[in-house]
Amino acid sequence: MALLLGSISWGCSTSAPSPPPVYVSQDSPLPRYSPVDDPQPHYTILVESDPPGAKIEFNDAYLGTTPCRIRVPGDKGRKFAYGQMLDHVFKAMPTAGGDYTQMKRFPKGGEIPERIFFNMRLVYR
Repeated sequence: MALLLGSISWGCSTSAPSPPPVYVSQDSPLPRYSPVDDPQPHYTILVESDPPGAKIEFNDAYLGTTPCRIRVPGDKGRKFAYGQMLDHVFKAMPTAGGDYTQMKRFPKGGEIPERIFFNMRLVYR
């Protein structure tokens, strides 16, 4: 019996060569953003202009050219509420000669429209 135990312990003491070490980055990966993870509601606005093709900015961020649909963060009840901003500005910049830059302002707490239309030929003085 002692011989049997000795052979078992001898068999267990030999092991296969250990695998090479695996180097793991200490930096954690960046979290992936998903609209589902954002608890704040977002609302879609259809933005159009005459003539079409105006460049649209929302709060100084370029969003695209008209016609386009944009998503903006808001509060329940389709109200503007975004951080410390007191108002939200949509700006349409012309791409054709003879047209003018247009702006529309919405106060914090104001209703988020479903559609915004810019007439690029209007002149404000």
